[in-house]
Amino acid sequence: MHTLLKSLLIASTVLSLQATAEVVDATSSEAKYFFEGTVEPICKTSSGANSVTGLTLDASQTTQEIGTLDVWCNTNDNATTEYSSANGGYLVADNSLGSKLAYTLSIGDKTGIDLQAGTYTHEKATSAGTGDAGETKSTLLKITPLTNGLNEAGTYSDTITVTVRAN
Repeated sequence: MHTLLKSLLIASTVLSLQATAEVVDATSSEAKYFFEGTVEPICKTSSGANSVTGLTLDASQTTQEIGTLDVWCNTNDNATTEYSSANGGYLVADNSLGSKLAYTLSIGDKTGIDLQAGTYTHEKATSAGTGDAGETKSTLLKITPLTNGLNEAGTYSDTITVTVRAN
């Protein structure tokens, strides 16, 4: 029986060495590795929070700057931006009446935008910087208060939120 076990052990060792030798013999002089990933289209703004105080709210209806929107996209294309007003397109007073003043928004050369109708989408029209250095392009934002000089006393305010996305 010992002889039979010894023979089986020797036979299995020889077979193992042959299998190992065959793997080693199957080598090549090169190896190839394929890999890929996706960078999704994205646009970003570096404008952050902006604040303007001291707006002229008289009968002159003077158009006034409220800031610039700085945009970068990795798509080599303009961005789409969406504008919404916290007060439904009105400057709202801190007085006991909660008085309202309507206004229109200007985005670059596009004027007379009424946010009372809801969110305004500036489709594929907002200038955007490109490139791996992250340089942005700026778009000037302005409002024109629609005042008549007979409005109730108070400090009027609104917040416009701008969402930037790739096309």
